[in-house]
Amino acid sequence: MKMKVLAIMGSPRKRGNTYQATQELEKEMQKLGDIKFEYLFLKDAHLEMCRGCFNCVSRGEEFCPLKDDREDIEKRILEADGVIFASPVYCQMISGLMKNFIDRFAYIFHRPVFFRHRALAICTTAGSGMNETLKYLETLHIWGFGKMNKLGVIIPPWTMSEALKKKNQQNIEKSAHEFYKSLEKGGMARPTLTEYIHFRFMKFTSSMGDYFPADHEFYQNKDNYFYPVKISPFKRIGVTIMMKIVLFLMRDVGPADN
Repeated sequence: MKMKVLAIMGSPRKRGNTYQATQELEKEMQKLGDIKFEYLFLKDAHLEMCRGCFNCVSRGEEFCPLKDDREDIEKRILEADGVIFASPVYCQMISGLMKNFIDRFAYIFHRPVFFRHRALAICTTAGSGMNETLKYLETLHIWGFGKMNKLGVIIPPWTMSEALKKKNQQNIEKSAHEFYKSLEKGGMARPTLTEYIHFRFMKFTSSMGDYFPADHEFYQNKDNYFYPVKISPFKRIGVTIMMKIVLFLMRDVGPADN
């Protein structure tokens, strides 16, 4: 069965280092099986700057005042089996294009939907900032992707040594195999402790319907987890106790009066 990967490219240079690294990964993955790559260049997408109005989080994404390609991009992600988030390192962090893309999908941090998908974070750097950039992209696992694969490629502005070329190629081949294997496995994994804590916390905050009506509607029929899955009783009891302690410590913290 053919699998489809959507590569979301965060570089303003359409055919730069990040694109070339992603293409090398594509070549390696196509050696492993029947897989189709599609590229979404944020440089060419009509995606306006987030205004920080919070409507998408609190009321629902349909209340976003910006009418552009956001909804179509979400559909393209849902239609894929795997997603690649690729960005160069700019000033020790992801590019502005990638950051605005993530900001425009802020509501998915609250209401994740990509549970049947797998994701890979790619970054290219001339030297520093790779770990910081990959760590930030890895936070997208909260969107439902679960554990994310990561690939960092170092491409200096001077002539690359043979040793570095070999290391980059080895990392690309390793990531290609790991990402392909995760796509091939498919399915919805049992949540980790961190993912289960995230669910319980979000379900609790959703009870404040006056502040988060969209979350309230999303979580009201989700008692166990985001999707049907068996949760260990030890995990459930442990997280319940932890949350009671946290809520006790936060008992004097409440919404500010405006």
